[in-house]
Amino acid sequence: MRTISGIVNDGQVSPEIDETFIRIRKALKAPFTPNFFRVWAVSPESLKGIWPVMNHILTSGRVSRRLKEMIFVAISSLKDCHYCEAAHHAFCLSIGVTPEQIDSLIKNYTADTADPKEKAAIDFAVRLAKDSHSSSEQDFQSLRKLGFDDEEIMEIIAMSGMGVFYNHLANATKINIDDGFTKKISGK
Repeated sequence: MRTISGIVNDGQVSPEIDETFIRIRKALKAPFTPNFFRVWAVSPESLKGIWPVMNHILTSGRVSRRLKEMIFVAISSLKDCHYCEAAHHAFCLSIGVTPEQIDSLIKNYTADTADPKEKAAIDFAVRLAKDSHSSSEQDFQSLRKLGFDDEEIMEIIAMSGMGVFYNHLANATKINIDDGFTKKISGK
């Protein structure tokens, strides 16, 4: 029965996959396993590669999870990935991004924040999602002037590329948006 994807049937959840789902919920601080990962249970070998990349880039490093989630929402809206936009919209709400900022990320692919560093990072990441060839030495200099170091700039670039990649995976499999994300977004 197709309940988590418009294309792929629910995957079998072996004990190993269930352990992965537990790690996913813990790392993302999610009360349920998102449909995105449930779809990939159909291909355990793919899931073994897909989850660790997201876990490492999104939930660790020196750039805040808040900023990374904002980048993810903006890129997902740009790439017309309704699943990732909804999922990361819900995560943004959970970590204190305002509804107004999220609305701006969705409509304008940027956000007015109290921190000009955040806006510059989001704008840079979105531009790279549009055209990965568009980065320049000037970008690095501008971001350094705002207080980012090279390691953080590379994390922003990795987050941009990861957003594009995961949008591709979600769009290609036509994943249904989780009820939990829909409820969070609607304030229920």
